[in-house]
Amino acid sequence: MNENAVYVKTEAGEEAVSKRTIVQRNLRSILIMIDGRTPVGNLAQQFGDPLIVEGLVGELEHRGLVRRIDAPPQGEEADRAELSSMLVDIEDLVSQPITPVSDDIRRAHEKASAKESPVLDEFAMALPELAAPAPANSPAPAAALSAADDVRGAIRRAMMSASPDAAAAERSGGGLQRLFDLFAGRVGDRKGPPGSLGKKIVLAAAVLLVLLVGLFFLYPYQRHLPHFESLATELLGQPVRIASVSPSLFPEPSIALEGVTVGGPGQLEIGAVKLLPRVSTLLSERTVLRDVRIERAALNLSFLPALSRRQDINWASRWVTVEHVSMVDASIVLLDGAIGALGGDLALDENGVLTRLSLASADGGLKLQGNNAGGVWSVSMTALGWQTPGKPSLLFDVLEARGTLNSRRLQFDKLDVKLYDGYATGSVALDFADVARFEGQLQTSRLGLGSLLRVFAPTLLLTGDLSMSLSLTGEGRSFEELQKSLRATGTVGVQRGQIERVDLVQAVRIPRPGGVRGGSTRFDRLDANAVIDAGGVSLSQMVMESGLVGANGTLRLADDTLRGRLDVTLQGSATTVRAPVSIEGPYADPVVKLLR
Repeated sequence: MNENAVYVKTEAGEEAVSKRTIVQRNLRSILIMIDGRTPVGNLAQQFGDPLIVEGLVGELEHRGLVRRIDAPPQGEEADRAELSSMLVDIEDLVSQPITPVSDDIRRAHEKASAKESPVLDEFAMALPELAAPAPANSPAPAAALSAADDVRGAIRRAMMSASPDAAAAERSGGGLQRLFDLFAGRVGDRKGPPGSLGKKIVLAAAVLLVLLVGLFFLYPYQRHLPHFESLATELLGQPVRIASVSPSLFPEPSIALEGVTVGGPGQLEIGAVKLLPRVSTLLSERTVLRDVRIERAALNLSFLPALSRRQDINWASRWVTVEHVSMVDASIVLLDGAIGALGGDLALDENGVLTRLSLASADGGLKLQGNNAGGVWSVSMTALGWQTPGKPSLLFDVLEARGTLNSRRLQFDKLDVKLYDGYATGSVALDFADVARFEGQLQTSRLGLGSLLRVFAPTLLLTGDLSMSLSLTGEGRSFEELQKSLRATGTVGVQRGQIERVDLVQAVRIPRPGGVRGGSTRFDRLDANAVIDAGGVSLSQMVMESGLVGANGTLRLADDTLRGRLDVTLQGSATTVRAPVSIEGPYADPVVKLLR
C-alpha cells in the first residue's frame, strides 16, 4: 500500500462511527483516525504497526467505509456503501423477532444476483440462513439497484410481520410490560402464579453473575500493563511506570494500577490508581472513566508545572475521557518536607492537561487550591486552626496566602496570618534549583510573646506584645538544610513586657558577690536590632524603658542560655545612678551581676 495515500471516510463510514456499529477495537480506532488529511504512513507511525494498519485500511476500503481521495467512489465502492447502509438498517431492527421468511429474501437475492453487483453476494454470505444460489450473469445495473431495494424491502417486511402478537404487546405495554408478564407467569393469554420459566431465569441470572465475578477476579490483567503504561505516558506527557495491575473491590469494583511512578524519582509517586469506567462505553470507540481514584500520592510541588504542560497532540485523549479524578491520602512535597493526609480532586481538559488542583485536610482546617493558566499556576492556601507539621510547630488561627507557581519559583505575594493574639503580613518566595533559595519580608504586630516563646523557648519567661520587621533569607538542598541556614535580620519591639528571674533594680541597689537570682523586671518598651538564625537570637543596640528605670546594651539568647551586658540607669528624686551589669545563665535561673 502506498504510504502517501490519503483516505477519507465515506457516508457509510461516518454513519458507522456515529452509530458505533464496528465492535473490533483496532478497526474502529483506525476508522476514527482517518480524517482526509493524514497519510497512511503517518497513521502507521501513530498506531505502532505498519502491517496491521495496512490490513485494517484495506478492510475498511473493502467494506466501503473509506476511500482514497484520488479515487472517487463509483461502481463497486458505491455498492459497498449501499451495503453498509443496509447493514445499519438491519442492526436498527435486530431487536425485533425474526421468523423463517427466507423464501421472500431468496427470491429478491436471485433477482439481484449479478456479476456487476458482488456486494449482494457478500450480503447473502453474511446471512448463513439465506444461502443464495450462484449469481447469474449480466443483469442491467438498474435492475441491480431495484433488486437491492427488493432485498431491503423483504427484510423489513419479514421483521415487521414476524410476530404480530409481539407487535401488539409492544403497542399495548412495551418490552417492560412483557418482562413483568413473564415473571408473573403470564404468557400470551394464560395468567397464573410464577412457573418454572421464572425460576430458570433467576437461576440463569445467578449463574451469569457468578461467572462475571469469577471473570473479574481471574482475568489476566497483567498482560495489559504495557498498554496502560503507554496510554498514561501519552495522556500525561511524562514517563509512567506501573508495578502491577489487579482487580479491586473497595471502595467499589475497579481496576487498580499499583506502584505508579510519574516523571523522575521523587516527582510523583502513587500507591494505587483505581479506574472506574462507565460500563456502557467499554466497547465504544472512546472509553469513559467516570472516576480515577488516586490513593497515597506524593506530589513534589516543583513538578506540578511540568506535569501540566500542554502537548502539541495527545492521541490518548481520543481513546479515553476522564470525567473526574479524586485524591485520597495525598501529600504535597516541598524539598524533603511534606504536608500529608490531604484529600480532594483535580481536573483534566479534553487534551489530558491538568488544569485544576484542589486539596484539603480531613478536618477542613487546611485548603490548597491551584488553577493552571498557560503553564503558570495561580495558587492559594487557606487555613483555620491549623498546626504546621514538624517541630517547632506553630498554630495558625487564620492563614491566607496567594501567589504563583512556575517551573522555577513558588511565590506568595500576599501573606496574611493571625496567630498568638497578633497579626503577621508579608511575602515569601522559594526558587527551585539544585540549591533552593528562600527569601521574604515579614511584619508582625502585637504577637503574644509569652505564647510564642512556649513553642521555641519554653523555659524563658518573657511576656509582652511583640512587633517585628524582618528580612528573611536561606538556602539548602533539603528542608533541614534550609532551616539551618535561615536568617532573619531587622528590628524588634516589645510593649508592656516583663521578664521573670531577672531583677535589674535589685542587682544595682543591693548587689551581691555571687549576683542576684530571681525577681522580675517590668518595662514599658524594649527596642533592638535583631539577628535571628538557627543558633539563636542576637539583640544589639537594645533600649529598655520603664519609668525611672532604663537600660541599654546587647543580649544573646541561644542554647537555652542568656548572655549579655546592659548599662542600667536608676533615676531618683535627687540623683541618677548608672551601673553596668552582666546577665548570664540558663533561661530557668539566670544570674544578674553588677560589674565594677
